[in-house]
Amino acid sequence: MKDSDWNILYELHKNPNMTKVAALLYTTQPALTKRIHAMEEEFQVKILLRTPKGLSFTPEGDCLAERAGMYLQFMEEIRQELSALRASKQTVITIGSSYTFSKYTLTDLLLKYRNQHPQVTFQVINEPSNLLFRRVLDGTVDVGFVRGDYEGAVYQKRIAQNQAFLVTREPVDLDDLPSMQRIGYSTNEQTRRLFADWWQDRFGTDIPEEMSVGYIDFAWQVIHRGDGYTCCFLPHGFENELHLTLTPMTCRNGTPVTRNTWFVYPRSKQLNDELLDFIHFIEEEMPDNRKEPALSPLKEQ
Repeated sequence: MKDSDWNILYELHKNPNMTKVAALLYTTQPALTKRIHAMEEEFQVKILLRTPKGLSFTPEGDCLAERAGMYLQFMEEIRQELSALRASKQTVITIGSSYTFSKYTLTDLLLKYRNQHPQVTFQVINEPSNLLFRRVLDGTVDVGFVRGDYEGAVYQKRIAQNQAFLVTREPVDLDDLPSMQRIGYSTNEQTRRLFADWWQDRFGTDIPEEMSVGYIDFAWQVIHRGDGYTCCFLPHGFENELHLTLTPMTCRNGTPVTRNTWFVYPRSKQLNDELLDFIHFIEEEMPDNRKEPALSPLKEQ
């Protein structure tokens, strides 16, 4: 007796019409008749009778059709229970990540991990790194990818270090920057302070007010269409599709302006096996002190 045979009995008992049931079950009437004969031989009973009014179930057929309904309901309950068990074993890892790290690096990491661990899902929260670091400390995210250096009760591993760039549409003389419009975007306080310190070192004044445009992508678009500039740490995987001019930012003594990216997770939180496995995966995929590779294609000054 095949599982599909129970479905045949159930549907025929509801609607004793071979043609309609064959169409409903995506089979042919001869194939349906063949299965009925096989069931009759297996149970040594007559299941259906052909009468002038159409098909009619024998008492034995009625009994089997009733059992068919019970069997199909039983199988559906099993499927639902197994589905619930699978859902209960689903692990959700909450990740805090800066916007640019999520866009250019994190997505590929999570897809690779999910291919190996389909029972794990992720919730990603994008906020400035200073806020994300607080979330790691208070436990509202399991792990974080933060830009800049912070202190707190966390385990941390440096996974990247990249340099700041001055981004303009065309090459510019640095002495002309004070007369140009500075384009700002959403970032963390530590990054703003790095740029303010660079400006103070270069020009001896406070950094000028900015025109804020939201995410960094919009800043690049505004610069492409206008004459402003922005300071930013370009992410790994950045492609200069707008053909902007990228000038590495250095202090007067020649020291490059750099920023670290850290993978962090709290010391105080009890870590389950799934989270420990994910942490090990990240540490293997992104070794200590790894510098982000060269950007391409560039139009560097």
